[in-house]
Amino acid sequence: MTNCAVVTLAIVAIAGPSPGAMAQALSPTPVYEGDTTIPTKNGATEAAHISIQSWAIGGQEREIPLQGFYVAHLLSGQVSTTIDGGTTQHLAGDYWTVKAGAAMRVKVIGEVAVLETIVVSKQ
Repeated sequence: MTNCAVVTLAIVAIAGPSPGAMAQALSPTPVYEGDTTIPTKNGATEAAHISIQSWAIGGQEREIPLQGFYVAHLLSGQVSTTIDGGTTQHLAGDYWTVKAGAAMRVKVIGEVAVLETIVVSKQ
């Protein structure tokens, strides 16, 4: 009797969008959408909506098309952000906020970065 071992080799290619594809409109992937209540300063509660989205960004500098206050979390890559004229570099794992009324432009340092945004809005 012979013992045979079968070896399976899986090759996984992870490819970001081509540079031409990045010229298209920036479109997020929904991660979570839900409604909840949050406490107010006077101890009451009010309804709120939570939206978490993931953005794969590459190529040219892009503006994240969100309105209102939100939290940004860089999941992978390295980026330079410009918010209200101030430019800051961020590494994977960084969190920062974007105030209501401000626009954030993101420039990827390297090929592709993945950004997560968390928006909590009153209903």
